[in-house]
Amino acid sequence: MEIRVNIKTEGVRQLLDAAGPRADVALARALNRTGGPVATAAKRNIRKVLGAKPHPYAKKPLGDMLRSRTRIYKASPGNLSFALSGFGKGLPLIYYAPKESPTGATVNWLGARKKVDRSFYLSGKFPGRKRSGISGWVSQRQKPGRWKLYRPNGPSVPEAMEQAALARAWEADARARLPAHLLSALQAVLRGY
Repeated sequence: MEIRVNIKTEGVRQLLDAAGPRADVALARALNRTGGPVATAAKRNIRKVLGAKPHPYAKKPLGDMLRSRTRIYKASPGNLSFALSGFGKGLPLIYYAPKESPTGATVNWLGARKKVDRSFYLSGKFPGRKRSGISGWVSQRQKPGRWKLYRPNGPSVPEAMEQAALARAWEADARARLPAHLLSALQAVLRGY
């Protein structure tokens, strides 16, 4: 998935011409200064779209799980683009607010509750289930038998990034921030920095 933000440069065209060959340095600097906060806001939006929340029984913090599934590509004078990339499989279901039920755990799946048949995340008999050593993830029984368990995953970061609302928020935030950073970076280049 790719999101492009085009801005009009009429207001800074004279500064771009005056900067000459150093204009690319200024543009890369402006893109990176704009992209950092925009990417942070996009990661928050990804978390909201997924419906993921920290869980006290989870083995790793939610922030670490999301950070390992996203990557920022910064701009350079030779490559004037700033990108946020999402990849990998879905997060473990423990981050999707699991709730126990007699027939399986239910999780928050992209804003709606979804039942995962033959699953659990607590030990014991329903309704008196308790935390145990296997409570750090949601387990699903694959075949008859007690220990044929599988750990299903929820929606992935790329699925969340495909949502139109996320793209609109990225574009609006970038359009609001980029002109001021571009002007500041060009003025710095013209002063010799």
